[in-house]
Amino acid sequence: MKRKNMTDNSPPPNGHAQARVRKNNTLLSAVWLVPLIALIAGGWLWIKEIRNRGPVVTLLMDSAEGIEVNNTVIKVLSIDVGRVTRIKLRDDQKGVEVTAQLNADVSGLIRSDTQFWVVKPRIDQSGVTGLGTLLSGSYIAFTPGKSDEAKDVFQVQDIPPVTAIGQSGLRLNLIGKNDRILNVNSPVLYENFMVGQVESAHFDPSDQSVHYTIFIQSPNDKLIHSASRFWLESGINIETTGSGIKLNSAPLPALLSGAISFDSPKTKNSKNVKSEDSFTLYDSRSEVANLPDDRSLYYTAFFKQSVRGLTVGSPVEYKGLNVGVVSDVPYFDRNDSLHLFENGWIPVRIRIEPSRLEINADEQSKEHWKQQFQTALNKGLTATISSNNLLTGSKMIELNDQPSSSPKLRPHTVYAGDTVIATRGGGLDDLQAKVVDLLDKFDKLPLDKTVAELNGSLAELKSALKSANAALSSIDKLAGNPQTQNIPNELNQTLKELRQTLQGVSPQSPIYGDVQNTLQSLDKTLKDVQPVINTLKEKPNALIFNSSSKDPIPKGSR
Repeated sequence: MKRKNMTDNSPPPNGHAQARVRKNNTLLSAVWLVPLIALIAGGWLWIKEIRNRGPVVTLLMDSAEGIEVNNTVIKVLSIDVGRVTRIKLRDDQKGVEVTAQLNADVSGLIRSDTQFWVVKPRIDQSGVTGLGTLLSGSYIAFTPGKSDEAKDVFQVQDIPPVTAIGQSGLRLNLIGKNDRILNVNSPVLYENFMVGQVESAHFDPSDQSVHYTIFIQSPNDKLIHSASRFWLESGINIETTGSGIKLNSAPLPALLSGAISFDSPKTKNSKNVKSEDSFTLYDSRSEVANLPDDRSLYYTAFFKQSVRGLTVGSPVEYKGLNVGVVSDVPYFDRNDSLHLFENGWIPVRIRIEPSRLEINADEQSKEHWKQQFQTALNKGLTATISSNNLLTGSKMIELNDQPSSSPKLRPHTVYAGDTVIATRGGGLDDLQAKVVDLLDKFDKLPLDKTVAELNGSLAELKSALKSANAALSSIDKLAGNPQTQNIPNELNQTLKELRQTLQGVSPQSPIYGDVQNTLQSLDKTLKDVQPVINTLKEKPNALIFNSSSKDPIPKGSR
């Protein structure tokens, strides 16, 4: 039987249609193309993922609050650059360990000085931040590092870094014995202008000191030199002085949280500083103002009066000019306080500041001012305690070169290496002592005897007043008598008659001429009688015997 070619186009003999079978020589069916393409695409994506995968970092945190695997992202400059892939407890169980996968394009940003922190809603003195995370959730951010050293384990901070990595400026350490501590981000001020901020603050219990790290932004870092002085600024400071009560309000940035201020006085010996240098942090500006310098002069004064109200920093004035402050009160040399009741005086150390005396003048040497002050002491300069403020009871020391009768007190010429200033009593205390002494003398007076005598004198005075009252009554009655009332008229008439009589003997009256002639005749008569009177003085019997014959001369015997 002859085989027919199945490819023959002739109809089958029985008339029924038959299916044609075509032989396929292809190795793979088209069905396999889809998984093959998917496999190739997946491999390409896997290779791309491997190529885009960056470093894996380990982040150490105190708590995983707000952090979720595969949901919490890692951002830099608000761009997603990674994601949290694992969270577990740390081996020491003191926190959590978070593993994050970063993109390859940020591998150069992860260095040893890279800083990580958690971004979440936060309210502080700088404002409100992180509000966007209320909807999207917290995320981890970091600042790019600049170091050449790589690192893959980091400690995550709770707050963002104050100073960005690479920012130019000056970083300083401040150490103080303050009773309060400022918050991170608190401002650093110069003349009430913000020039920096606090980066960190912590308390050291070993020496009870407070340590700050501050950053001064460029170009303000040029204000700092070795003579710069730092102090704390509180919100409102009330200070009582001799001139009254001063209310000092801090700048607005320091009202709520406080601030650190500094000044940089110009001195000849100031030097430049470098980052990480340390400075002392003082409590207030007044403490800084009372700091000694290398030209300060120290003296000691001894007082027997009370030193209550006299404190460290109390002013020392000369004729109203502040020339220094009290340095130590009391200022006992070694073991001298053991003889307090024996000596009866209390030493006080004062500091004279030459810079306070150089008003619109050139700076002089310490030796110059030492000689000037010694000359004043030789001329009698003394110290007294005076009232500085009656309201608060604060005291001050007043230097006086005026002569005084009050005794001086100078038990030593040199005490603990300091020249001693003589002191005198003065002020309200001295006045009080004088009043007390006066009262003591008054108390010693014989008041009982004096009062008794005074009572007797008062009784006599009372009796005299009664007599005077009676006399006044009599005078009043006499004045009321009609005859007494006529006395002035009668007296007036008598005076008129006397005037007429006197007019009769006046030089112009005839009587006066007659009397004058009579007196002249009498004078002439007296002159004529004068020889007779002289004769009678020489010979009283001249009126009886003749005075012309001579006295007989007796004859002798022959």
